[in-house]
Amino acid sequence: MAESPEETESVADESAAAPERTAPAAADQPAVEGVLPGELPPVQAPSAGFLVQLFLIPMIIVAIIVMVWVLFSWIAHMGTDPRDLVRDLRSLNKASWQKAFTLSDLLRDPNRPELKRDEKLAQELADVLKTELSASNMHPSRIRLRVFLCKCLGEFEVPVGLPQLMEAARLQRSDEEIDVRYAALESLAVLAENVGAETMQDAEVLKLLSDTCQEFSAETSQRSIKGELRSAAVYVLGVIGGDEALELLNQMLSDPHPNARYNAALGMARHGDLRCGDVLMMMLTPGNPEVVAGEQSVTEKEVKRLRVMVNAIRAVGLLAQYHRGEQLKVLRDQLKKFGKLDLPRSVRLEAKETLVKILP
Repeated sequence: MAESPEETESVADESAAAPERTAPAAADQPAVEGVLPGELPPVQAPSAGFLVQLFLIPMIIVAIIVMVWVLFSWIAHMGTDPRDLVRDLRSLNKASWQKAFTLSDLLRDPNRPELKRDEKLAQELADVLKTELSASNMHPSRIRLRVFLCKCLGEFEVPVGLPQLMEAARLQRSDEEIDVRYAALESLAVLAENVGAETMQDAEVLKLLSDTCQEFSAETSQRSIKGELRSAAVYVLGVIGGDEALELLNQMLSDPHPNARYNAALGMARHGDLRCGDVLMMMLTPGNPEVVAGEQSVTEKEVKRLRVMVNAIRAVGLLAQYHRGEQLKVLRDQLKKFGKLDLPRSVRLEAKETLVKILP
């Protein structure tokens, strides 16, 4: 039966007039007095247990990890006698290169400087390398062995292994031996630093480096490889110095391989030869496409560009040890531009510091 309008309005009025009903408070929930809505509880200081869990326990864990690492390193090197390693090298198995690697690490250890002056140890290693070069074994493990033997001989402060390093730098009976040649050339540079450049200014050494600088290949796949080999030889010439080496470096300023040219310029700057100025300017030109030639990714190109630039800046600083004023004006003006270029802060700072050195 339908309700009349009057009855509907009466019900609505009663609903509006009815007082609001609230749920009765539970008997076990006493009312909280004196707390305003939204008021936060008081801040309490962290307990000692909380601080222990947050800081002390992680620190203890890190300390334990470090101690375990130090312990294992100590155990690994405890009783490692270089002569025992050399004796084991003569057995010539697939793990021999790992022993040579360990020896190269020991020779670089600043806590064992006496090893670098041990002529008998150097001679034993040189004899092993001589045997390996004669064996002509091209297995990857034997190639790695020869690589690390070369690295070992370069670390000495006595030139006992020089003849074997020269032979390793010269000899190539297959493509695999190119790594041995690289390692031998790099070790010649390290050896020159260790025994003194004058000791390495030998006619045979200079002939080896000169011959290497003339190695080219008609094969496209070999051009870059030969270019890097020439670049390594040029670097050694820059370390050795002397009139004959500087003349060879001057010739290499026009080498078709960019890295060979750049190493030639850096080597000449080391000895104050201003003839390297034009190539240094090319290295200091941010947009020079030759600098990144051969690099594949954008990251590789950027890393190479910045590395070449920083090396050139430092080379200008080396020239400043020999020359001042107008002789360095062109290079100085180029460095002044670096402050306005979009370059990493470290590069701009390097240029600024070098400018201070060469200001007239």
